Amino acid sequence: MRLGVLANTELPQARQLVHEASRLLLPGDQMEQKTASVLGKKGVKLQQMDVDILIVIGGDGTMLKTFMSCDLPLIGVNAGNVGFLTETDGRRLKEVVHRLRKGRYVVEEALKLRTEVNGRRVADAVNEAVIHSADIGKVRHFIISVDGKNAGLVRADGIIVSTPTGSTSYSLAAGGPIVDPSAQVLVLTPIAPYGISSRPIVCSPDVEVRISIEGERKCKLVIDGQYSSDLSGKEEIILSGSENRAKFVRLRRNFYERVHSKLIG
Repeated sequence: MRLGVLANTELPQARQLVHEASRLLLPGDQMEQKTASVLGKKGVKLQQMDVDILIVIGGDGTMLKTFMSCDLPLIGVNAGNVGFLTETDGRRLKEVVHRLRKGRYVVEEALKLRTEVNGRRVADAVNEAVIHSADIGKVRHFIISVDGKNAGLVRADGIIVSTPTGSTSYSLAAGGPIVDPSAQVLVLTPIAPYGISSRPIVCSPDVEVRISIEGERKCKLVIDGQYSSDLSGKEEIILSGSENRAKFVRLRRNFYERVHSKLIG
């Protein structure tokens, strides 16, 4: 079992945990380049890390950014705020390492979202793709079709297309449903829709969701809060389930407990 460690070095608690993590690593384990610099060491570039599991110390943003750059199984150790995507907090780091070395974990594969803009594929999303008006307070008219069938015209500030993992993030804040991660679906949630008729749509990841912008009004495309691209308004965005999966390392499988502790209680 080869372990890797990556931390968001901008977080003070994460920097402290890097020192603790370094004392738990064995020969053959690796530390990411920027993370290792906290200790005055060289480290390994993320894309070149050769490990079985990567321990990510940070918050949800750190997890999403790391998933966008590698396909390793990740286990999150929260050093941020809510940390919904993380598995535990820094107080249990030693226990986490021990359980990983003993094989006392499961790998949960989560649906990712594929996005194309005018035929050009951009980064897959673990949480969501957001198409949003480029002008604050300006409504856009989004034309939506699902597998070639007209799904209507949505007047809103934007549209969120989320995975089950992302259903507890921006989509939830915009009025979308909480989706069990075992459900293989996509959720289309309008942001601040004009009128009361626009409601979230749940569809299969096997369909093609096509979104275009009426009137060629400028928008932005944001993937997982990490990737951002300007849209002129002439583009057609195609979204569907990706062939790739996000691999979450879990010490226990209890989605509803996580929802209660992180979002409710």
